[in-house]
Amino acid sequence: MSLENIVIAASLLLGIILLVLIIYLISRVNELEARAFSNQTPAATEKKTENEPQKVFAGLSGRELWDEWVSMANGGDDQYGIKGDRDRFLALLELHIRSLIKTGVEHGASGTNEPPSNPLKIKMLRGEFESYLPSSQAGRLYTLGKELGASEDSAQKAALVAALTETVDAISMGIDAGSSLVESAMRDVGQPPSQETEQDLLPLEAQNTETV
Repeated sequence: MSLENIVIAASLLLGIILLVLIIYLISRVNELEARAFSNQTPAATEKKTENEPQKVFAGLSGRELWDEWVSMANGGDDQYGIKGDRDRFLALLELHIRSLIKTGVEHGASGTNEPPSNPLKIKMLRGEFESYLPSSQAGRLYTLGKELGASEDSAQKAALVAALTETVDAISMGIDAGSSLVESAMRDVGQPPSQETEQDLLPLEAQNTETV
């Protein structure tokens, strides 16, 4: 075998060895990268979850939120996963109803006629939310509240309170809320506006906890 052939054979062997070594190094680098990524992913996911908490009511608000609860009350599926927010939703409606009645009473006493917007923005412990009620029922609550605020006749006031209770009961039935919503939403009726405080305007549940 000539020297030239020996050199060629040695070069080929060296090339093969280098190729194998390069392939091995590439596979090791890929393996190390995969391990590093798998170790970092749980921490990154956990951090993202902490920084981006689940939205209240799954991001629904106003009429869309109301319609979803009516649908579930009539046997529909919880497609947005908001059943866990039931107490918070009832507290939102309670504040909405009480605000309509309170505003009506104040406007009746002062002779003002400015029906609140619907949906209505309500401030709660977790922020500000948009609450919706069927227009006919929202308007009736405000109108009855106005008449109650303007009336000085005891018998008429009793009839108006009964009409308000009936309206709130109809709202409660629409979302299968039960009598608790009626009782909590009507607890301010008959109380002079000057005696109400910011604490009084919180739902009963929110006065003792901060879960709302």
